[in-house]
Amino acid sequence: MRNALIAAAVLASGGALAQGEENVGEHDYLSVLPTYEIPDKARTGVRSGSGVSLLYGHSFTPHLGIEGGAHWAIYATGNGNGTDFYQYSGMVDLVYTITERQGSAPVHPFLLLGVGGAYNDVTPDKRDAASVIYGAGAGLVSADLYHGIRVRAEGRYIRDEFRAGNEDIRFSLGLEFPLGRGESSTVTIPAPEPKIVEVIREIPKPFIDTDGDTVADELDKCPDTPRGLKVDAEGCVIPDQIIELKGVTFEFNKARLTPNAEAVLDTVVKAFVGQPSLHVEIGGHTDSKGSDAYNLKLSQARSNSVRSYLISQGAKPDQLTAVGYGESRLLINPETSEDDCELNRRTEFKVIGVR
Repeated sequence: MRNALIAAAVLASGGALAQGEENVGEHDYLSVLPTYEIPDKARTGVRSGSGVSLLYGHSFTPHLGIEGGAHWAIYATGNGNGTDFYQYSGMVDLVYTITERQGSAPVHPFLLLGVGGAYNDVTPDKRDAASVIYGAGAGLVSADLYHGIRVRAEGRYIRDEFRAGNEDIRFSLGLEFPLGRGESSTVTIPAPEPKIVEVIREIPKPFIDTDGDTVADELDKCPDTPRGLKVDAEGCVIPDQIIELKGVTFEFNKARLTPNAEAVLDTVVKAFVGQPSLHVEIGGHTDSKGSDAYNLKLSQARSNSVRSYLISQGAKPDQLTAVGYGESRLLINPETSEDDCELNRRTEFKVIGVR
């Protein structure tokens, strides 16, 4: 890059260049690190996480350098515990390599200390917040394996000041790639006729799909489609589909929604607000325990509870029809275990049509 700039200057003046080039870029690198997360127990309902880090580093000396990076993580809650949580963060780290990073040792241990910020995307959305993060860690980077590519492993302690504060552990394993491999050489460039070339390059727009329905936001006429529903080319729901509302549960033998069920429905109701023509049947289903009449009555009451809650959050009454099916449509019949019964106890959305 440096020679190219010098050459451009010489060509513009009509002269020639004989330049001795020094080593360029040999201390710059890019790291791609898949991660495994052990979240703080204070993150209620979260069991484990995974993600990926992208780091850019520069070594000022054989031992001291700085890294800037971005990280994306998803924290899994597991079946029945609601939707997963997401975190987007960035940090700047001071890195000290115990051995010379460009030396011949098979591995190079290092220590790091950093500070940054994070955005925690949790459920319900009103609890989303940005926070300060800082942490420390240690790791190993191998010697050059092939054209400067190295294997990198590290562990970090991260303090996240989100809400009451969280202490998370992150393990990473990935590759480190050099950015430029400078070699000492002499470059001689003759002076051709000066030419001015205008290059017009169109920068492509990033693909953004907030609701995950494979239709870009700028083309999506029906935003906030619930996960699992198929849509047309304009992002609007296609009729005659059925999806199960995972996480919509009720108190034992009652039609009252649990707090977790309300959190799930808070994300679903956005689809009815964004697509006023959407018409859905809410189907309630029970297991085979109890009498047919009791199960039919209970399922109807639960479907009514879901409908009432969605209407209270902004859906129009004529968008929703509540139907209780009791035990008439068992997924597993006969039931041989409690797991079979749990699968049969469900709430479903059936897309009746788009008015």
